Amino acid sequence: MEKFSRKSTTNNLSPASKAFMCLRFPLSFLFVLLSTISFYDQSWCASMTEEESEESLLSLPYIQYVETEKAPNKVGTTIYNKDKASSGYNIYTFDDLMGNASIPLINMDGVLIHQWTTNLSNVTAKWYQATPFPDGSIFLTSKLTRIDWQRLNVNSHSMAIYDMPKQKAHHAAYCLKKGGFLGLVENRIHVPFQDLKIKIRDNSFVQLSSNGQPLKTIPLSKLLSKDPGYQERLKKAYDYLKKHNKHKNNEPLFDLFHANNIENLEWDIPGIAKKGSWLITVKHLDRIFIVDPEKETILWQWGENIISKPHHATFLKDGRILLLDNGVAQKSSRVIELDIKSKTIVWQYGQKPNQEFFTLQRGSAQRLQNGNTLIVESNQGRVFEVTLSGEIVWEWYAEFFTEGKNKGKRRIIYRMERLPYDFFKNVKFNHGKPQP
Repeated sequence: MEKFSRKSTTNNLSPASKAFMCLRFPLSFLFVLLSTISFYDQSWCASMTEEESEESLLSLPYIQYVETEKAPNKVGTTIYNKDKASSGYNIYTFDDLMGNASIPLINMDGVLIHQWTTNLSNVTAKWYQATPFPDGSIFLTSKLTRIDWQRLNVNSHSMAIYDMPKQKAHHAAYCLKKGGFLGLVENRIHVPFQDLKIKIRDNSFVQLSSNGQPLKTIPLSKLLSKDPGYQERLKKAYDYLKKHNKHKNNEPLFDLFHANNIENLEWDIPGIAKKGSWLITVKHLDRIFIVDPEKETILWQWGENIISKPHHATFLKDGRILLLDNGVAQKSSRVIELDIKSKTIVWQYGQKPNQEFFTLQRGSAQRLQNGNTLIVESNQGRVFEVTLSGEIVWEWYAEFFTEGKNKGKRRIIYRMERLPYDFFKNVKFNHGKPQP
């Protein structure tokens, strides 16, 4: 087993945010209006209160359970149209702390088929994302553990542990076909601004070799050093420090970027980017970017004043991008399919009558083999599959906590991925039984 170690880091997090935006227009009018156009303009929405605007700058923890339960009697698979759904296995990760974190694999009926378990001594395990392989192994991106990434075999035995010294992995990784992987890491730095140094949670995009050696690191604070949106958020952080006199003591940590996904481009997009470029999602700047990692330059960007706190942008093979627009400003989420060259929305689900859903944080979207889309409404513990016409053909709800401080509350799901039934090759599943 390969292992690269470092000292553990401690998260110094502020209290959870419950800040929301208010709508200027009546909700029913907004839904009707959105059904006739392809995208919205954030200027239609009332601005945040001063307190909410300040709080949105801070580094805040995720909640672990559904705060407002909308389906108290629903658990597991509640809708399954076998004729229209893209059948397969579903692998997912929770967003809660567990002594020995488990990564379940279920079938379309919600039956547990397999379960990987991470047994790390003297540490609380938590995993953002699980990337499966045909041999039954999985690649994990960690959270709140002493390691950054880990690969487990089908029996949950560790194959490799990877670590970035003095930095912390978060949210997502992308395993490269040629070996190695891309990942997101963070570290805390002080950025000079006027007469102060502002403490921020910097995000970096990294490429590592198959044995865990760093090959490329691109900090967002460097890539976007002259970006107006970043400079604006620095100014707001500066004003917050001055107003509350926190530049002298009790120094807060500002979360100005909050990148949450990275993906490698596996083909050329003529006129835009070449194979090997990176697609990155930066939540707090309301934008997605395509980056040239060799030149460390931005090739393409989109989203400002159109989307609100996006997650999980991924490439589609027809020159398009799929992403989840959390719609925090509108309290209404949607999934968008975007044409890269024209920067036009060619399909969306959500923010239309009978398509309402909302996840304040997290969330993801996956285009399935038959053209359907799998949507993770994380903060409701709900996952559902829709056709191109918007029909829900599969729906699943996470279970409830049965013990601990969150007993009786529904678990929040971080991400789920659908895998064809023939994805795994000659793998013996444990059907949830203890590992041998």
